[in-house]
Amino acid sequence: MAGKRKMKNGAFQKERLWVAAFLGLLCLQILLLVYFGNRKAGFHEDEYYSYYSTNRTAGLFEPDREWVERDVLRNEFVVLEGEGFRYGLVATVQSWDVHPPLFYFFLHTACSFFPGVFSKWLGIGVNIAAFSIHFGLLSWLAFMAGGRNKKLAFAVAAVYGCNAAAVSGVMFIRMYEWLAVFVLLCACLHVRAVLENGGNKKSFLLPLMIVNYLGFLTQYYYIIFLVFIGAGFCFWNLWKNRKLKGCILYGAACAASLLLAVASYPACLSHIFRGYRGTGAVSEFLDAANTWGRLDFFSELVNGYLFNGFLWFWLLLLVVLACTVAAGRKKAAGKVKMEDAGGESHVEAVPYFLLLFAAAGYFFTVSKTALLLYETSNRYQHPIYGILLFLVMAAVYELWNRAVFLLGRKGGRDFAGVGKGGAVFFFALFLLGNIYGLASGKVIFLYEEERADVAYARENEHTPVIVFYNDATPYHVWWCSQELMQYDRVYFASQGNAEKITDEIICGSDKVIVYAADYETQEKNLDRIQESNPGLESRKLVAKRGLWSVYEME
Repeated sequence: MAGKRKMKNGAFQKERLWVAAFLGLLCLQILLLVYFGNRKAGFHEDEYYSYYSTNRTAGLFEPDREWVERDVLRNEFVVLEGEGFRYGLVATVQSWDVHPPLFYFFLHTACSFFPGVFSKWLGIGVNIAAFSIHFGLLSWLAFMAGGRNKKLAFAVAAVYGCNAAAVSGVMFIRMYEWLAVFVLLCACLHVRAVLENGGNKKSFLLPLMIVNYLGFLTQYYYIIFLVFIGAGFCFWNLWKNRKLKGCILYGAACAASLLLAVASYPACLSHIFRGYRGTGAVSEFLDAANTWGRLDFFSELVNGYLFNGFLWFWLLLLVVLACTVAAGRKKAAGKVKMEDAGGESHVEAVPYFLLLFAAAGYFFTVSKTALLLYETSNRYQHPIYGILLFLVMAAVYELWNRAVFLLGRKGGRDFAGVGKGGAVFFFALFLLGNIYGLASGKVIFLYEEERADVAYARENEHTPVIVFYNDATPYHVWWCSQELMQYDRVYFASQGNAEKITDEIICGSDKVIVYAADYETQEKNLDRIQESNPGLESRKLVAKRGLWSVYEME
C-alpha cells in the first residue's frame, strides 16, 4: 500500500514538473513577444482600420482646404469617455465592411478600459491573450495526436512559440491570431473525438457548435477548415462505424451552429456572396490558370517564414526515413510488431492524417482565394501554421524512431540512445532555424523604419502641416495617422484642386511640413505652396515611404 502511494505521489510530482515546464515556456515566449512588441514602431493600414472601425466617433473624411485638429483625428481611433463597450455600434460598422465582428469586440473591450488612449499595446495585448490560448491548444493537440508524448508536445510548443511567423501573427493587430485559436479548438475536439470516443459519442457536438459559432464570427476562413476536417471525420466515421446516422447528426449540429451565427450577424451573407472580397475569392478559386502560381506563392511563404527556408530539407529527410522504414519493415515482416517501433510513444495514424487532410484542404483553398500581398499574406495561412509544424515534427520524430528501431533489430543491437540523441538533434535544428529567422528580420508588421518619422513629427508638433492627397485614393491619408496625430493640427488639400492656397497661417509661416501623395501633380502642388508663401524658398525631402513623400519647406 505504501509502495502504491509512493508511486502515485511520484507520478503527481512528475506531472507538476511538466506543468511548471510548460508554464515557464509560455512565460519565456510572452517575454519574446513583448520584446518584439516594443520594437513595433508603425502600423499596417489594416491595423489602423482595426482601431478605427472598433472605436470610430464621427467618421474619417478628407476635407479640402480645411484644418483638422489633433483631437478630431485621434478621436476616431480611441474610445472616448462614456462611449465604451458599444458593441452594437462595432457590429454595425463591421457590417459595412467585409468581416465578422468578434475580434473587434475583443479590441473594443480592451480600448474601453483605457479611454482616450491610442496604443499598439492594446492590440498586441489582445493578441497575446489569444497566443496564450493558442499555446495551450497546440500543446494539447500535439500531446493527443502525438501519442500522449509530453516531450513531443513540449518540443512543438517550444519551436512554434519562438518562430518568426508565430511572432508576426501576434504583432499584426487583426483577427488572425484569434482565428488560429478557434481553428485549433476545432482540431482538438475532432482529434479527441477520434481517440477517446471512437467517433461514436456525440458529447463533443455541443462544444463543437460553440466553437463553430465563435470561429465563424471571427473570420469566414474558419468555414474552410471546418469543411475539410468535418469531411475527413465523417469519412473515417463511416468507414470505422458504418453508421450514417452519426454523420447526419454531426452535419446537422454544424449546420445549426452556422445558421445561428448567420442569424446573429446577417451581414455575413452579403460579405460572402456579394461583397468585393467574397465575389473576388470565388472568381479566383474558379480560375484554374492561377492554381500553380498561387500554390507556389504561398508555399514559398510557408518555407521562408514558418520553416525559415529549410522545408525542403525536412521533406527530403522524411522521404529518406520513410524509405528506410519501408525497407526495414519488408525485411522484418513477421518478426517485428511495428507498433513497438515508435520509441517512447506511437503517433496515432488516424488523427495525424485527419489533421493532414484538413490542413492541406485549408492551404489549397486559401491559396486559391486569398489576396497576394507579398509577405503580409502570411496572415491567411497563419491559423494552420501550428498544425503544419506539428505534422512535420511528429513525422520526423516517428519515422526516425522507427528507422532506428528497425536498424537496431537488424543488427541485434539496442539503438535507444541513438533514437533519443537524434530526436534532440532534430529539435535543436528546428530551434536554430527559428533563431536564424528571428535574427534575419523575418518578423513582419514591425515597421521600425517609421520610428524616426514619428519622432520627427513629434519634434515639429507646432509646425503647420499640409497634407496633399490624391483625389483617386483619398483614404491613403489615414495610413499616416500615427504621424499626423503628433501635430497640433493638419491642413488637408486635394491635389486635384488648382486654386491658390490663401490660408493665413500657411501664407505667413516661415516653415511648413508637407505630406504629398506620390502623384503626377505633386511638384505642381509644392510649387503652389511657394507661390502662396514666397518666404518658403527651399524644400527638403525628409522621408519617403509607401505612397507618400514628406517635405520640409523653409
